[in-house]
Formats: sequence, C-alpha cells, structure tokens
Amino acid sequence: MFRFHKTLDVLTLFHAPASTASKRILETLRSSPTAHKKSFELDVVEAPTVPTPTQLSSILDFIGKNRVAEVVPGARSEGDAVRMLSGGEAGRMVRPLLVDWNNGRAVVGGDEGAVLRLLETLPGN
Repeated sequence: MFRFHKTLDVLTLFHAPASTASKRILETLRSSPTAHKKSFELDVVEAPTVPTPTQLSSILDFIGKNRVAEVVPGARSEGDAVRMLSGGEAGRMVRPLLVDWNNGRAVVGGDEGAVLRLLETLPGN
C-alpha cells in the first residue's frame, strides 16, 4: 500500500540583511518554538532580489490589492509596483516580507506577532 506524504508548506522571506527588523524575523523563523513544531521549507531571498511580477501579483492577492503601497511605497497599483521594482527601484520594496505560498498569506514588515500567528496556524502534518 502506498502512502502519500504531505509536501512541506513553502514560506519565502524577502530579506534585507542590513535591516534589524528583517534579521529579527529571520531569527524568529529559525528559532521560535512554534517554528520547530511545524514543518515548513524556508526560502530566504535577499535584497536586492525582488518578487517576479507573477509572485507580486499573488502576494497582492493574498493581502489585498488596495495594500500595494505597503509592499512598494509610492505604488498606486500593481502595475506601478511592477514598473518600480523592475525599473531599478528594488530598494523601495518593504522588507521583511514573509509569504506563505501554500495557504495564501503574507506578512508585510517586521510584525513578529503576525509572523508567530502565521506559524501557529500552519496546517499540521
């Protein structure tokens, strides 16, 4: 009899190594007791790498298109954000940005409580 194993949830942290908030969120993801109870794959993407247009669209679907300026300050639309990020303004993107691709959620900024809540609510294995 075959038994199918659940694949790990994939979390991506768009990380800025020079940012105190981003370093704190990365440490939380790596060391939190909650993180050790859940199985997930952590993908750390360091600045200046930005989400692809498709990834950005998904992130905005997760948090709400009306919150685009929280991810890319100064952007008024998804198109603005894509143009800014692909046009050499990668530094505009807010980091840390944690994305739970499997469950359609994202945490923008250094809200450690929101990150812990996301970890706590990851589906069990």
